[in-house]
Amino acid sequence: MTMESTTVHNGWYLLAFRSELTREITPLAVGHRRLIAVREDDRIRVFDADCPHRGAHLGYGGKRQGDCVVCPFHGKRINLGDTTRPWSVAEHTVLAWGEALFVRLTGDPGGDRGFEQAVTAWETTYPLVEAVTLPVAVASEYVVENAFDPDHFKAVHGVPGTRGMATRTGDGGELVIEGEFLMQTSPWQDARRLEEVRWEAVRTRTVRWDYKPRFLARAFSPSVVVTEFGPPDEVHVIVTGSVPTAEGGCVARVAIGVRGDQRSALPVLIAGSEKALGEDKVVWEHLNPRAAVEYDARDAPVRAFRAFCADFGGLTDAAGEAGAAR
Repeated sequence: MTMESTTVHNGWYLLAFRSELTREITPLAVGHRRLIAVREDDRIRVFDADCPHRGAHLGYGGKRQGDCVVCPFHGKRINLGDTTRPWSVAEHTVLAWGEALFVRLTGDPGGDRGFEQAVTAWETTYPLVEAVTLPVAVASEYVVENAFDPDHFKAVHGVPGTRGMATRTGDGGELVIEGEFLMQTSPWQDARRLEEVRWEAVRTRTVRWDYKPRFLARAFSPSVVVTEFGPPDEVHVIVTGSVPTAEGGCVARVAIGVRGDQRSALPVLIAGSEKALGEDKVVWEHLNPRAAVEYDARDAPVRAFRAFCADFGGLTDAAGEAGAAR
């Protein structure tokens, strides 16, 4: 079982899906950082969860009363978001994109890395739907690192090949990797068509890379990456996020966005995401995080991602414990 980091970094997290927020006040966490999500009709707000009086968790028994939560321990009215008040909890920036809820934990104005502007460009054309939620016994950063590890696509997922896969810094300070997948046909074809293509390659002893989808992934934090995948007329948006747990593992989530005229592809995309994350889980949970690492030239994108992560400092949790950056 591979579990090491419990760091809560500044920046964005894919905190939850709407289906997980069924109560007026829902307890949540990012590592040791305890949070509550508060529903106000269709709006969702996120706050620190620790009562400033004696540290009770406001998400377990707390009752909403106007702009306050009544603490379940001593009945004090704790203001939501107005930190100028004597008893209050801080509010965090939230972005709702389709069925996914993102939260930004940071006091650093630069911690956005262009995410809010990017979501504005995506959300209408590619509304997100919930695809996968999977607890994984691995440090959170490994989940997003996958997008910056081209060789794993072939070894773990059977992708025939990739081309390009160069990294750069985006306009908002996000980390970008771009290239092509080399495939015989679209993986979203029905099973019979995929089998026909395979047998044609066997029969002719010739492999043709007729499907070369563009792969463009943008990491906005160590825990959120948005990937545009496919040729111009078949682009899908895949959002992968990870939230560290207090025990040292994480919860991985995948959300998918497609254009309205391509919604029929969603079942196959969701099934593919479940399969891929399951394949990754087997590898992740048998890594040795203390093993000596020897990178080679092909690991340049992974090294770029790790350098990107190092720019995100750790945050102090509500109990005052400071997290350290990796």
